[in-house]
Amino acid sequence: MAVISFSRKPEEQWVVAGWAFRQVLDDIISQHPRDAQLRKHFALAKDLKYLILYMEEPELSAKITNAIWETITAILSGTARSGIHDQPYGESSAEQYHQALQQLLETIPRSSSAHPEPEPP
Repeated sequence: MAVISFSRKPEEQWVVAGWAFRQVLDDIISQHPRDAQLRKHFALAKDLKYLILYMEEPELSAKITNAIWETITAILSGTARSGIHDQPYGESSAEQYHQALQQLLETIPRSSSAHPEPEPP
């Protein structure tokens, strides 16, 4: 199991299987391939199996939150392709992954200025 936590509130924490956590971080990097800061931060997060955003500097937390929101909405709307399809288990897990992405989208705090209100897919 792994977690992305936007705050201490349970409803703002995404707890998921490790493969889905790693995949979402990989998908974000694929959308921001030149961002060395994200790449380095996510490499550590993969090792630790958590990303605790409310403990980060506000600027970095907002940057990551925005990258999460942009990537998820692009994948769910079909304007970006997830790397899940390139995995050996990809096609059989794609629907489950998309459900997990929807859940992650719902954990992003509504008060966050990093993203607008999410639209239903």
